[in-house]
Amino acid sequence: MVLSLLMISCGGRQVSEEELLRSINTTPMLYTVQCVAQTTVIERSSRAMDWLGQRTAIIPVEANIKAGIDLSQLKNIRISGKTVYITLPDPVIEIESTRIRNDEIVTSVAPLRFDFTNEELAQIAHKGTEAIRSDLGKYNLVLPAQQQAEMIIANIVNRMGLEVVFENKKQYENRELFNLTRP
Repeated sequence: MVLSLLMISCGGRQVSEEELLRSINTTPMLYTVQCVAQTTVIERSSRAMDWLGQRTAIIPVEANIKAGIDLSQLKNIRISGKTVYITLPDPVIEIESTRIRNDEIVTSVAPLRFDFTNEELAQIAHKGTEAIRSDLGKYNLVLPAQQQAEMIIANIVNRMGLEVVFENKKQYENRELFNLTRP
């Protein structure tokens, strides 16, 4: 009788989808990839003012970017026997901070022209931030973020005695990444 009780208790209970979601959702935002992006913005004066001389500013801009998967948004799971089918939510890309590399700014101003104001330099640098944001596809952030999230989820699912299959791994175009970005 004791042996049959042990076999029943060790027989593995059925894990529900809600229970599995609760286990995964305990790690809400999972930032797994980080990079530093750099660009240089070159701003030249308009042709209308060229008769007074040229004004040029070269401003290097650096941005800290991190990407991850918000596991609290994970909703699409299905359990079939001992296999769990999961579709990851869209990644989140966050431009954590931007920095103008002030020590590397180069300006060239003709004698008859006014020098750049700090406000003008900040506006030019903002163009650099936007350029980094519009080129997010070249930094290869999404695939590593998805792979790291899959490893963590697989670990949680395996501890529950189940196998995991990730479905519908989405490929993102650059314009889609722009929409997934949090400033």
